[in-house]
Parts: sequence; C-alpha cells; structure tokens
Amino acid sequence: MNFFKRAIASVTRQKSKSLILFAVIFLLGNILAGSVIIQQSTQNVEKTTKEKMGAIATVGIDWNDSKIQAVIQKGSVDFKNLDEKLIKKIGSSPYVKNYDYSEESGFQSASLKTYNPQAKKDGEEVDSSMNYIQLRGVQYPKIMDIAMGKIKLAEGSVFTEDDIKKGSNVVIISKNFADENGLHVGDEMTIDQSLNMYQDMGAEEEAEAEKGETKSFDTKVKVVGTFEVLEAVEKKTGSSDKAANDNVVYAAAAPSGDDLVDMLNFQIYNTFYLPNKTLYGMNNGYMKFLFEEQPEMLGGMSEEDLESDNDPYYVPIYQLKSVDDLEKFKADTKPLLPKYYSVMSSTDQFDTIAGQFNKLSKIAKAVIIAAVVLSVVLILLVILLFMRDRKRELGIYLSLGDKKSNVILQIMFEVLTIAVVALVLSLVTGKFLGSFASEAFLSSNNDSGSSQNGMVYNMMSSSSMFSTGATVTAESIADNYSVTFTPFYIVTYLLSGLGTVIVSVLLSTLYIFKLKPKKILLG
Repeated sequence: MNFFKRAIASVTRQKSKSLILFAVIFLLGNILAGSVIIQQSTQNVEKTTKEKMGAIATVGIDWNDSKIQAVIQKGSVDFKNLDEKLIKKIGSSPYVKNYDYSEESGFQSASLKTYNPQAKKDGEEVDSSMNYIQLRGVQYPKIMDIAMGKIKLAEGSVFTEDDIKKGSNVVIISKNFADENGLHVGDEMTIDQSLNMYQDMGAEEEAEAEKGETKSFDTKVKVVGTFEVLEAVEKKTGSSDKAANDNVVYAAAAPSGDDLVDMLNFQIYNTFYLPNKTLYGMNNGYMKFLFEEQPEMLGGMSEEDLESDNDPYYVPIYQLKSVDDLEKFKADTKPLLPKYYSVMSSTDQFDTIAGQFNKLSKIAKAVIIAAVVLSVVLILLVILLFMRDRKRELGIYLSLGDKKSNVILQIMFEVLTIAVVALVLSLVTGKFLGSFASEAFLSSNNDSGSSQNGMVYNMMSSSSMFSTGATVTAESIADNYSVTFTPFYIVTYLLSGLGTVIVSVLLSTLYIFKLKPKKILLG
C-alpha cells in the first residue's frame, strides 16, 4: 500500500483524532479568515477613497503647520514666492500627467450678476451682496479643470498658445454666468473691480453705490468660450461618480456638508479663466488705481514700494498619473523646495478622516500575525501528540523499508486533507465573524467620535481650484466599507492558511527523523 492510500485509510479510521485536528484548524481558520477579510476591506476602502480624492498635489506653505505658525509668531518672515522655473521643473517629473500654475484674485462687481446655483434650485432671489467673482490665471491653454473633468467646454474655444504668451484680454466664463448676464461667445465684457469691497461704506458711499456711481478699475475682455460644470451636467443624467474622480478633499476643518458644497459650487460657477499674464497686468493696474483712489488702504505703502513689490504669486497644481505616485512625487520634489514650502496632496488627510479604519486595519494586522503564530504552535502540538500515539505504526513502516520521505508525505497528506476541508468552511464563517467584529468596532468608534464624522476636511485652501464641490467624510467612507468575498481574499486566505499548516507539519517531521525503527519495535 503506498503512502497515499495509507493516508486516506488513516484519516477515515481514526475519526476522533481527525475531528480534533479539524476542530483546531477550523477555529484558528475563523480567526485568520476574519482578520484577513477585515484587513483587505480596510485596504479596499482606503484605495477607493483615495482614488475619489484624486491624484492632485500642490506646492505651497502649509499655514496650519505648527512650525510655520511658530515662525510667524516670532516676527516678520520673508516668504519667497515660488519661482516659475522651479514650478516647471517640478512639472517635468515623470509622475506628472498635467500641471498648471495660476495667479489668483477676485473682485466685487457692481454691474455683473453672479450665478447662484442653490438659489436658482430653491427658487430664491439672488442676494446682490454675493457679487464676488473669482479670477483664475491660466498657463496651460487647455485649462486644467477641463483636463481633470471638473468642467467641459460648452461653446467657443479654449485659449491659444499666443493668448497665453502675449497676455491677450480674453476670458472663459461659465455658461450659467453668461446666460445670467446676457453674454455670448465673441461679446466684449467689462471686468469692473470695485473699491467698495475694501471699505466700510458710510451713508454717502452707500448712496453713490445705489446710484451706480461706485468707482472701479475697468478692464475690457473678450469672451472666447463658455464652460459647463461637469458635476451639474452629470446630476441631470443621474450619475455623479465621474465628476468626483479628481476632486480634492481639504486639509483643515471647513464648513460641513451642504454648506461647503454650496460654497464651492458658487465659486466654480462664478470663476473667470484668463491668461496669467493678463491677470497679472490687471492686478498691477488695480493696485495703482487703489493707490491713487484710496492710498490709506495700502497701509502707507509708497509708490516705490508698490513698484518693487509686484512679483507674481503663482499657485501650482499637479495632476499625477496615479494616486500611487503621490508619495514618490513628494520624495522627489521635497529637496527642490525653498524653505518653509512643502508638497500637499489630495490624500494627506485620509488618516484624519478615516482614523477608525486605520485603527481597525492595524488591529486586523496584529490579529493575523498572532493567529498565524498561534496556529503553527497549536497545530504542531496536536500533530506531535498524534504521532507519539502512532509511534509504533510509523516504526513498522520504516522497518519494512519505507523511506522517511514517504512517511513525511503521508503525514503531510493526512493533515492537508483535513485542513483543506476546515479552511474552506472557515472561509465562509470567518467572513461573517469579520463582518460582525468590524461593525461592532466601527459602531463603538462612531458613538465616541460622532462629532467628527460630519466634518469635512479641507486640504490646501478654500479655493474651488482644488475641488469639484463633492465632499468626503468619515461617514461617506463608512458607507463604502463592506466585508465581501473577493478572489483576492479567497486566494490570500487559503494560501496563508495552507502555508501555516505546511510549516506546522514540516516542523513536526523533525520527530520522524529521530525515530529508530529497531528501538521502537524492541521497546
């Protein structure tokens, strides 16, 4: 009889011992299976959430950093603007898909009407005091927000290379804003940068404002294109997943829920895109205008100071090829940055938002290690005890000329036959154990930290430049968390379970090598 047939006969003949070994492997398998599926579920939700946050990065000063705040408190610090050559050098990284850098500002308009999507939706009257319009400089002619899928060109065209290089007086606005103001592609529009937003108006100023006599710095621009906000378009079709693919979740505490969404929606609908050079010229012109009309607002700055302090302040944004490239991009970029600057990415605050999932993942990892070690020890002890009882049987095999390798293979096959059945069954029951354990853990953490769950974290600034308006919270991450069967889970668990059993059997075979057939039979 070969070792294969002997193994089958041994398993069926020694039912009580087979059941004991089955029970040990089944119980340990449940612990291992539950831990593995929790570990993989937390990794899946992390991957899904980070993909939703987008592979977006910027370079700037993290004003929320305690070290930066300490430096500011000590006294005046000269924070240098980012050099345009450095921004381009960083943009040449192999991890970068697209990049742009922007001069940014805004103005309060006395003649243009902003589009308020929430007011329109609710049928409310638009508040005229909300006529603040965002100005966004562009260096990448095709517009980064279009490349990232936040907006799409509705009519007209994007900028040309010549527009960017010369700083042409051209602008791209939202179609909703254009409709609100009766504007079309090809029309000339006046950007009226009002002074009233910089002062507390008295009775006379209010009277002038009502008469339309508000002073402003005017710039004539041509509307070359209009855009639609992709998120709004997709809501009409009942799908909003794609619009959120490249959105960025912010790094400091920000307004929560619908308030933040409304704020960001308002910003993006009322954003003007202009070439950087155009916006830089407008900002300089406005500062000179402000110096002439209201010099007290510049805190005693002289005309010479005004001339010398006019370097452009660019905010770069880098769209990477993959979320997985963020850490490598940070590592490569950090040595190039000037003092106080750092790389901030869309996924920086995942640990803050999803702290409970990180804890759960660490616990699951620790349990996996403990379960594997415990399984090796317990299965080894059980096999050794059974082999001691079968010492005479094993001695007879060896005395009849059977090789020790065949005896080892017999033991291996016996244990693996029982282990496969136990591991397959524990694969199913372990999934329910993992689901129950993770739900209990997350529920207890939600009760203790419910005040944080509704909070949205804001990464770099409150600018709509870094967001589509979609929000990611601890609650939304919890909704995406699910303990389910996946091919990866099944393969990982079975390999780890069978590997543990094989290691236990191999260690137990040291006992077989010590067996002396003659001594056993004579004893």
